Amino acid sequence: MNKIPVNGSDDDYRIEKLLDITCFAELLEGYYQATGIPNGLVGPGGELITQAGWIDACTRFHRGHEETNRRCVESNCTLLEQAQTQKVCNSLCKNGLYDYATPINIDGKHVATLFMGQLLHQPPDLSYYEQQAERFNYDKAAYIEAIKQAPVIPKAQLEKQLNHMVQVTTVLAQSALSAIREHHLQEALSHSKKQRIEIKDLLDNSPTGISWCDEACNIEYINHTFTRILGYTLEDLPDVDSWYKAAYPDPEVRHPIEKIFKRWLYSQKKSNGAFMPPLTTESTVRCKDGTSKRISSQVSAVNQKILYNCIDITEKWRIEQRNLTRNRMMERVAQGEQLRSIMHQLITDIESDDPSIRCSILLLDAEGRHLLNCAAPSLPDFYNEAIHGVEIGEGVGSCGTAAFLGKRVIVEDIDTHPYWAPYRELAARADLRACWSEPIISSTGRVLGSFAIYHNTPNKPDDHDIQMISFAANLASIAIETLKNREELVRSEQAYRSLAENAPDAIARYDGVGDLIYTNPNFAALFASDISENDSYLEHYRSVIKKVIKTGTPQQVEICIHTGSSQRYLMFNIVSEENEGGGGALAIGRDITLHREMEHKLEKQARSDFLTQLINRRHFFELANREMLVASRYNNALSLIMFDLDHFKQVNDTYGHAIGDLVLQRIADVSLTTVRAADILARLGGEEFVVLMVQTSHDEALQSAERLRQAIASTNIALGSGEAISVTASFGVTTIHFDSGDSHTINHMISDADKAMYRAKQEGRNRVVYA
Repeated sequence: MNKIPVNGSDDDYRIEKLLDITCFAELLEGYYQATGIPNGLVGPGGELITQAGWIDACTRFHRGHEETNRRCVESNCTLLEQAQTQKVCNSLCKNGLYDYATPINIDGKHVATLFMGQLLHQPPDLSYYEQQAERFNYDKAAYIEAIKQAPVIPKAQLEKQLNHMVQVTTVLAQSALSAIREHHLQEALSHSKKQRIEIKDLLDNSPTGISWCDEACNIEYINHTFTRILGYTLEDLPDVDSWYKAAYPDPEVRHPIEKIFKRWLYSQKKSNGAFMPPLTTESTVRCKDGTSKRISSQVSAVNQKILYNCIDITEKWRIEQRNLTRNRMMERVAQGEQLRSIMHQLITDIESDDPSIRCSILLLDAEGRHLLNCAAPSLPDFYNEAIHGVEIGEGVGSCGTAAFLGKRVIVEDIDTHPYWAPYRELAARADLRACWSEPIISSTGRVLGSFAIYHNTPNKPDDHDIQMISFAANLASIAIETLKNREELVRSEQAYRSLAENAPDAIARYDGVGDLIYTNPNFAALFASDISENDSYLEHYRSVIKKVIKTGTPQQVEICIHTGSSQRYLMFNIVSEENEGGGGALAIGRDITLHREMEHKLEKQARSDFLTQLINRRHFFELANREMLVASRYNNALSLIMFDLDHFKQVNDTYGHAIGDLVLQRIADVSLTTVRAADILARLGGEEFVVLMVQTSHDEALQSAERLRQAIASTNIALGSGEAISVTASFGVTTIHFDSGDSHTINHMISDADKAMYRAKQEGRNRVVYA
C-alpha cells in the first residue's frame, strides 16, 4: 500500500487543486464586468485555464488575420517567458494593445500566470489604427469602433490592480494548500480504513442493474440501479422463479425464456468449473409499476454465484422498432399490397411495442362526413360494427372529434368525458377506458381519417405515447396517399387504353430499317421540343428499336423527355410486327412520371425525419460512414457537432407538444440555413441534432458551432397567440485526423461529441464545448 504524503506532493500544487476553477472564473468575470479589463489564468505549461472578456478588436480582427494573429501569439509568448523571472511584466503587442502578466508562486513553486490585457494607457491614436485597418483590409469603421472599446487604464493603476488580484489568488491557493495538507494528515491517521471502498457501495452505484443468487436460485442481492430501472426490491423477488413470473406475466412469453436459462444453468453445473460463456438476452420486461421496458441482460457464473446484470435499452429499441415499422410499410406499399392489409400490419407492429394498447384506423368516406372501419384487429367485432359509418363532429367520441377538428384529441377517462357520453355503454362492453385519437392528414392538409390508441384503464399519454401516435398517423397518411395515387394512375392508364381514337399513349410504328412510318398525336407532341436536349435518350431508344427489328425479341426501354422546364418519363414496350413493307416494330409508350415521382418521394420519406424533414438517424449513419471512408482515404480532417435544445421539456410542459413540434421544425429550418451546403445536418431523435462537416478543422468546426449557437439563440418563434418564445442549445464538437494512424468510427465521434455536449450543459448550457 502506497504511503499517503502528509506534507504534500507536486500534484498538490496544481492550480486546479488549489482553486475552484469555476468559482475563480466567476471572480475573474466579475472583475472584468467591474473594470472592463480582459483577463485570464494560464497554467505553468502555457495552457489556458480560464478567461473573462476579450475585446472585439482582438476576437473579430487581430485573431482573424494571419499576420496580426502571429503578433498576438508573439506577445503572449514574450509575456510567458518574462513571467518566469519577473513579478509584473508587460508587452506592447505590435497590433497596438498592451498585455500584462505576473506569476503566481506558492511555496516558491510557479503554479500559474495571471494575465490582463488588450488595453491602452492613453486614448488611442486613431490614425495609426486606421492605417492598420487599411493594411490588413479590415472594415475600417467597425475596427475603429472596436478600438474605441478597448479600456484605457494608466500603467500604475493597472499594476496595482494586477498585484491585488495576485494577492487574492495567492491567499485562496495558500488556504486550499493548507486544507490539502490537513486532509493528507487525516488520511495518514485513518490510513487503510479510508482507502478501502466497500464493494456494496460500488455495486449500489453501478450504472448497470445487478443482482445475484446462490446455486439454489435464491436471490441474495439486488442493487439500487436494478430497483431504479425495474422497481423490484429484494423483498419482491426471493428467488429466480418469482423474478420470471413478475417480469414475464404471460406464460407463453415466460416459458421459452425460462427454458433457455435452465438449459444454460444445467450446462454450467455440468462444466465442473470450466469456463462457460455468459447467457446474453434481450427482452421486454414488465416493471413493478406495470409499465414495460426493453432490457439487455447477461447471466454469468462467478464463484458459486449466478450473477445477473441488465441495462435499459428501451429508447434505443423503440427507435429501431419504428424504423423497422416504417421500412416494412414502405416495402408493402412498393409491392402494391391492399390498403387494409397494410394498415392491419401497421397496427400489429405498433401494438407489439406495448401489449397493453389496442389500436384502430378509421378512414373518411368519399363525402368526408363518415368514418369507416379500415383496421382494428384487437377490438371486438361488435364495437367495430357499431362505430362503422359514424358521422364526424365535435363531441362524437375521440375519433369523430379528431377527424372533424383536424387535431389530436386526448380522452384520459371515457367514463367521465362528455365526448363519450353517447358511447359510454358501448365502450364499457369493449373494456375501453381511455382513447387518444390523432387525425390522419394528407400532404395537402386534408383529413383522411383517424388513428386511435385505446387503454382498458384511465390513462394519460407521456412523450413516448405522443411520438408513437404521431408516428403511426404519419405512416398511415403516407400509405393511403401513395396507394390512392397509384390507384388513380392505374385507372388513368386503363382509361387511356380504352380511348383508342384519342390515342392517350405515345404510339409509333417503324419499318424494317428503323424509320418512322406512323406516330400518333401524343407521340408527336412529346418529341416536338428541341431534339438536342433529349439526344442521349433518343439514341438509346433508336438502338433498342433496331435490336427488336433484328432479333424479334420484345424489349422495354425507359426514356426521359424534356418538355420546357419539366421532364416526363415514358416506358416504351417495343415488339416486332409485320407491316406492309415487311418486318418492323411497334412502340407503345406510357407516361410513368407520377410513378417515378412517387418512388422518389417514398425514397426521400424513408431517409428523412417525418417532423423536421431533415435527414433521419438511419440515413445520417449511411452518409457519415461513406464520408469516413473518403476522409480516411485522403487523410482529410472530419468534424462533428452535436447539439441538444436546452430545457426543451419545459417548452412541452408549458406550451404543449404541438408548440414543441413547431420549435423543433423552426430550429431545423434555422440550422439548415446556417450550416454550409456541404455539411450533413440530421435529427437523431427528440431534441438532439448532429452536423457532420467534411474537410473541416478544429477551429472551423468551433466557429461553425458558435454561428449555429448564436443563430438558434437569436431566433424568436412566433406562437399562434401572438406570443413568441426562444430557446438555446448546448453544443459538443469533435474533430478527427486520419493521418494520426488511430482508428476512428462515426460512433466514436458521436460519443466524444455527446460527452462534450454534456459538459456544455453542466457548465451552464447555451455554449460550445470541444471534446
